[in-house]
Amino acid sequence: MRCIFRLLCALAMALPALLSGQTAVLEGYVYDYTNKEPLGWATVRVPESETGTTTDSTGYFRLELAPGLYNVEVSFTGYQPLVLHEVGLTTARPTRLEIYLHPAALELGTVEVRAEAFARSAESPLSLQRVNLHELERMPGAVLDLSRFVKTLPGVSPRTSFGYSMIVRGGAGIENRFFLDGIEIPAITHFTVQGTSGGPNGLLNVRMLRGVDFYSGAFPAARPDALSSVTEAWQREGRRDRWGGNFTLGATDFGFMGEGPLGEKASLIVSARESFAQHMFKAIGLPVLPFYSDVQLKSVIHFDDKNELTLVGLGGYDKYTLNLEAEASDALLYNIGYIPEGKQLLYATGAVYKHYLDNGYYTAVLSRNHFGNTAQKYRDNSYRPEDLLLDFRSVEAEDHFRLEHKIFGNDGREWNYGIHLERDLVTNDNYSIHTRADAAIDTFDFDARLRLWRYGAFGSFSRKLLDERVSVFVGLRLDASSYNDRMADPLRQLSPRLSASWHVRDGWFVHASAGRYFQMPPYLLMSFSDGEGTLVNRERLDYLRSHQAVVGIEHLTANGYAVRIEAFAKNYDRYPFLLLDSISYGNANASYALLGNQPADMRSKGRARGIEFQIRQKLRKRWWWMLSYSYVRSRFTDKEGRYRASAWDNRHFGHVAVAKTFRGNWQVGVHYVFTGGNPWTPYDIALSSRRNVWDVTRRGLPDYDRLNEERLPPIHQLDIRVDKQWNFRRWTLTLFLDVQNATAAPIPLLPYLTVVRDEQGNPLPEPDDPSRYQTRIIESDTGRRLPTLGLIADF
Repeated sequence: MRCIFRLLCALAMALPALLSGQTAVLEGYVYDYTNKEPLGWATVRVPESETGTTTDSTGYFRLELAPGLYNVEVSFTGYQPLVLHEVGLTTARPTRLEIYLHPAALELGTVEVRAEAFARSAESPLSLQRVNLHELERMPGAVLDLSRFVKTLPGVSPRTSFGYSMIVRGGAGIENRFFLDGIEIPAITHFTVQGTSGGPNGLLNVRMLRGVDFYSGAFPAARPDALSSVTEAWQREGRRDRWGGNFTLGATDFGFMGEGPLGEKASLIVSARESFAQHMFKAIGLPVLPFYSDVQLKSVIHFDDKNELTLVGLGGYDKYTLNLEAEASDALLYNIGYIPEGKQLLYATGAVYKHYLDNGYYTAVLSRNHFGNTAQKYRDNSYRPEDLLLDFRSVEAEDHFRLEHKIFGNDGREWNYGIHLERDLVTNDNYSIHTRADAAIDTFDFDARLRLWRYGAFGSFSRKLLDERVSVFVGLRLDASSYNDRMADPLRQLSPRLSASWHVRDGWFVHASAGRYFQMPPYLLMSFSDGEGTLVNRERLDYLRSHQAVVGIEHLTANGYAVRIEAFAKNYDRYPFLLLDSISYGNANASYALLGNQPADMRSKGRARGIEFQIRQKLRKRWWWMLSYSYVRSRFTDKEGRYRASAWDNRHFGHVAVAKTFRGNWQVGVHYVFTGGNPWTPYDIALSSRRNVWDVTRRGLPDYDRLNEERLPPIHQLDIRVDKQWNFRRWTLTLFLDVQNATAAPIPLLPYLTVVRDEQGNPLPEPDDPSRYQTRIIESDTGRRLPTLGLIADF
């Protein structure tokens, strides 16, 4: 790590000789939020440079500044002033902004400045985090990965005991939904475990994003099927002046990006990335060798000032193989003994058409997403047909159509309504072996195909009262599916929601939200078959249901300072219960490739309670910092109907992040995270050690009679990041050093239950009981220091 740091310093001293005074361009348009009418002669200021300008009659503005990071203030008579924090300028390309101002009903002298980072709607006045590109790029430890950044937000578990599940406010990983420019995408990570969410590597190229809205409650009525979170990622438009590009070298991949105009009214931005982690993992002897690649694009066509079409595409390909040539160890033999090999193909594509009216706009969305997953496992990795233990092939494909209409009235009134139609295709080709608690071995062999229709509708109304100091929101959503008769009745999925916000005094707010939310059960449960054409779970399954309430207090200032305290309660019923494992879906740990491919019903219940505290300071006098603490209790019922701690019941976790920018385009940041240990279920040694069981499973099986009785130790980690940027005449070079777990603190994971082996690696039977193998526990720890020297070149 010292050599890397010295290299960075040497480059920092050598490159200034090549530089001369450079300027960067900040340009864009200022519009009325309600109808996209240009606001001519609006004021645009950059406080750090003491410069500013006004827009022309088309709403356009342009400023030339030294490269760096700035806050931008925008104001216009009769509208709420707005501050955009941490806008980055470089010499590689103009920074182009589209700024929307909200009309103000108050007199000019009493209008408060709004910070875009903390802007709220009447529908979601709380439980919303807005993140800009600078935060995504330079958070220590995130390494240009959106999925890692999300785990630094309040209410999101920083780490789970097994896998990479995204756990929000105590809900299971399946309860999260993701959107890219308004179209639904299956995941935001590579190597996503089917039946849950989360993975080790990010799927989205954050260099293409302009921001992210993350909802952990008070979910928008236009976004169905979420019980824990909705992630809305927004890509920027491609540049309109000329063609340019980007090369990025990150922690585990490299990639290229190109962008430029397509005629006078359209632009395109596209990226492609490929991993090199598999070569590093093979060199250091890790058991799994992952390869991934992805492509991402956005094209925007502006037909005129009131009509625009956005085309979005995203694709990812993943392949993981076993490192069978690595030097043998107990840990390696254990992992390659049960982990399968497989591939995943994911894509999403769609078109979003937007038409602005005098007092609102229409949005029409047509999209398709696809998630394909295959996994195979052979006994002793022999690849012989007679040793086949798992052969799984599945596709989940969705075609979506959504139409929305938003109307802005007088006195802060807003109406929003829309419809949603969806056609789904699920295939589940499964050969697998499952071990029961009584040591019985079940073999599943079926090829199921499921087609269904889904439809939904929503409507909402909000208005502001008492001189805009109070806002109220009322919304209603209906959803239905053709899967079975119960789910086809939309009145059973009646989803009311209510929000209110009170502006108590200058900068102080009280918020509250309550609602009932529904979600379709996982496709693997819906498509599980008896092998004779009957879907086993068809008459058992139903929509998942959750009642949720949130209250919060918030203090905001225009200079980017915010304090927030929120308390939440979530109650689940009609939640899946896995019948073979006798465990709630909300307590199940995924296998390496999938979760939930077995009979199930809806008997399980759950509840989560918590409180979150956060302080944020956006860029001010070269500093930005964040402090947060979350306390979350998450419990789901066991087979006796008793509430037990869930597998992600961390209880306590928090973050501290501080960064400073220096002259010469340096930035140094640190991030400290701590989290309580996860509960885990002890192994059933008597069952796992049986030879007929071990020869099939090759891993320890949990004793669900002792569900989550054990708990791992707490975890803490320190991440450090140093960035240095050089701005040349028409291109920019950025080097960064990111060190995850800089102190090499121990990070314990679930221990392994494995067998005792002889010198040839064969399991040894028990001397007194030849029907069993000798077993032992191996501790598992990932507490290694992970340095990354990355490079970003924009041209």
